[in-house]
Amino acid sequence: MRHLPRLLILVTMISCPAAAEQMKVGDLYKMCTSSNQIDKTACRFYLLGVFEGASLGTGSVTDKSGTFRELKDKPVCVPEDLSSAAMELVIKMKMGQDLAVYPQDREMPAVSFVFGVIVHEFPCQKPK
Repeated sequence: MRHLPRLLILVTMISCPAAAEQMKVGDLYKMCTSSNQIDKTACRFYLLGVFEGASLGTGSVTDKSGTFRELKDKPVCVPEDLSSAAMELVIKMKMGQDLAVYPQDREMPAVSFVFGVIVHEFPCQKPK
């Protein structure tokens, strides 16, 4: 299990033709819809990383002293009990729908697309 991160990096390098560039939506969709278990695992870990980054990045701010503090009005509220399978399903459905209508989106950075879906699908409810 301690070699899994190295394996995922290797798999990403092999499965993405331009490993030095950002992963594109088309590459992520191909990986997430693959029948290969290694691709599916890499997809799930990629999405988990973006979900974690979105939750942490939008939920805190650095004050003048450099200390992180939690924002009161968070723009993104991903449920803590959301499973990685549910995360994957949401993103795969949205990618499939988007690419059917806008095939040129295959070339956009995957992280931007996934982050956009997270913001749209998991907004924090404002009190009335």
